[in-house]
Amino acid sequence: MTLPINKKITGTILVIHPKFIGDAVNNTTAISLLRELYPNNKIIVLVNPLLAPIFKRDDRFNLTVMIDERHDKKQKKSIFYQAKKIKEHNVQLAIIMKSAFSDALLCTLANIKYKIGYKKNGRSWLLSHKYKINNNHHYINRYCRLVNEPHNQPFTTSPSTYVFSKRSKLIKADRNKPTIAVYYGGLVKKYRHYPSSQAFQSLALINQTLPSHFVLVGDNQEITDNAKISTDLIENSIDFQDLTGKTTLTELVDIIASVDLLITIDSGAMHIAAATKTAFVAVVGLGTSPWSIVEPKCENKISLVANGSSLNDAEIIKEISPEKIVEAAFSLLKNKITFL
Repeated sequence: MTLPINKKITGTILVIHPKFIGDAVNNTTAISLLRELYPNNKIIVLVNPLLAPIFKRDDRFNLTVMIDERHDKKQKKSIFYQAKKIKEHNVQLAIIMKSAFSDALLCTLANIKYKIGYKKNGRSWLLSHKYKINNNHHYINRYCRLVNEPHNQPFTTSPSTYVFSKRSKLIKADRNKPTIAVYYGGLVKKYRHYPSSQAFQSLALINQTLPSHFVLVGDNQEITDNAKISTDLIENSIDFQDLTGKTTLTELVDIIASVDLLITIDSGAMHIAAATKTAFVAVVGLGTSPWSIVEPKCENKISLVANGSSLNDAEIIKEISPEKIVEAAFSLLKNKITFL
């Protein structure tokens, strides 16, 4: 049995953030608990270069952001280099949210006394506080547990996710129309991708009843997929912007925070919407994790989860009809649009 941390931590605390956007957003719940336990300690978050901008403008948790240069594609550094940088900050406690052996080794090389993490990938002997992961736990529960259990469980509930956002200047919308951000993913998302033809149908049906301004978002890998939707929108004279591949991560956060609704697949964009309190429709096919452990814990959403009879993984998400998406969208928009 792992003994709780009884001594007061007076030094710096290090949190090794998860790799992906959605996971990093979910981990803000654990950061919130940690800051409540240690209101005056310096908390460093070690993040991948991609995620650094959203945490550098944090206004709630008073964090120090350190870029994990082991994952810098332009100038990758060694684990010894990164350990040396961490060692300079007198880190006394590390909470390792990732499961890689190398992250536990990093903290050991940095001479950190208390190292908290899950028993994964043969790294238990490197950890001072090690826990068996419950694969049925929601990811938020997993992250919060690594703060709560080592401190003798002072918390009984998890807080909401949070990321800082501000009004986007990129949206060029008619104020008399609702603004709807759209992220159906590209083929790169594999079985989570919602087909372009059905995606367009859903937007056209919404526009028939409620003329709207649509904002297509995505990264560089999804430009071709969204171009197909754009072509159909142009041919049908539907008001839209295609910002695919044209935004930074912080600009994407601000866009999602500024719209009336997001229509999205299971994605980082979905978790950003939850963290910025933007209403969203989640179109869920076969994900990389079971839906029950990744579904955002918020109320202003409708989750459309494919549960049909198809034995073809690629066909599963197609069972969610455009009409179902429209119904869900109007259900969420009716709280904002009086004539629906």
